[in-house]
Amino acid sequence: MTGRLAGDTCDRDPIWDREVETETHEAAFARASAAWQKQFPYLMQHSGFYSRRFREAGVTSDRLSLKDIVQLPFSTKADLKQAIDEAPPFGSNLCAPPAQVKRVYQTSGTTGAPSVLALSRTDIETWTVIGTRTYFATGIHDHSSVLTTFGAGPFVAGHTHFVLSRIGCRSVPVAPGDTDRVIFGLRSGLADTLLSTPSFAQYLANKLEKTDAKRMDEVTHIVTGGEPGGGIPAIRNHIQQVLGVTVTEVMGIGDIAPSLFGECPHQQGMHFCGGGHVWVELIDPDSREPMTIEAGAVGELVYTHLTREAMPVVRFLGADIARIEGSTCECGRTTFRVRVIGRRDDMFIVRGVNVYPSAILAVVGEFRPRVTGRARVVRKTADVSITPPVPIEVEVPAGHAGDSRLQAEIEEAIHRTLIFRAKVDLVPEQSFGESGYKTRLTVNRP
Repeated sequence: MTGRLAGDTCDRDPIWDREVETETHEAAFARASAAWQKQFPYLMQHSGFYSRRFREAGVTSDRLSLKDIVQLPFSTKADLKQAIDEAPPFGSNLCAPPAQVKRVYQTSGTTGAPSVLALSRTDIETWTVIGTRTYFATGIHDHSSVLTTFGAGPFVAGHTHFVLSRIGCRSVPVAPGDTDRVIFGLRSGLADTLLSTPSFAQYLANKLEKTDAKRMDEVTHIVTGGEPGGGIPAIRNHIQQVLGVTVTEVMGIGDIAPSLFGECPHQQGMHFCGGGHVWVELIDPDSREPMTIEAGAVGELVYTHLTREAMPVVRFLGADIARIEGSTCECGRTTFRVRVIGRRDDMFIVRGVNVYPSAILAVVGEFRPRVTGRARVVRKTADVSITPPVPIEVEVPAGHAGDSRLQAEIEEAIHRTLIFRAKVDLVPEQSFGESGYKTRLTVNRP
């Protein structure tokens, strides 16, 4: 840890939701159960989408305990899109009257038309409460000056602006991808904290490593989110060493809440910050059987709204594969902590072994400064299984694209660490693609 973050404490600040974030597992379950006893009848009465699905699953009563939630079917993005298509624009899962919808966000629509995410006044406040817990956990307090690269809309990350206002810190908004203005703001001393994707933070470190990075002495903290990476040691360590900052990360999911998990400056994984509003399960990604949330467990995170009014979801498959890091922490929080390993939709199989692109990034990152740290898997077909050698493109600075020795070293390191053969292509920065926001970890290229 660096800077004043190492000395930050939460116990004196009224924004810290001590009752929720330090409660026992039993108390957390009791709180969630009480909320669910109201939420489930609400769904049965007001959600045409879910009441039909529940009855099809054999659940006809409007009473169901939280312990029995496993009787209910999972929800996927495709299911929620189907609900919207049934009754656009908000869908058959809109539980509140349309007049009570006071804010609407949109999904990216990368695989089709965008979907909408409707919020009531209560939902807006809930997202702000959860987000405040999340970002406060990372070390952003009222004394912070925060430059954020998250746009105001249409995506849910824009809700972060309301969170920063609630915390009471200085906010310096900059449009996504406006690298020059970000650097100006940070070098001018306008902010001591940067909110960005790990891809952009990595890009910034690579760019300033070649110049005068010390002109950003005011910056002590970078909070990453929007994609895996901020918790990968090779990526995190490089950003911290070059920029002299502490890197923590947050994670949310658009259909649930923009931010649900926040990592404190002790950097031991992201604390769950949605207590009382969101119920989280852990399941085996293959069998979908329930797993216990305990230190060392690895599975897919599943989410259920406990208090959402407008468009609640139940047992939503988040696609994030996470490792549970434990619960108690020196910061005082007792909620469970996670570290994301990768996403199920990015995962591929090599000779029966599941591989996540984030594991490849961890290997590639060890070859700096001959590489930038960015890499992607090239998929020739839509099949989940890839026959080795696995095609991998690795971004390199100018002058290294023809380095056959580097290429062979990376291939050998991947084989040694991840136990599969790779065919590495070195791609110069100017040809790899935009790095101002997110980096696609897999690309389809027949």
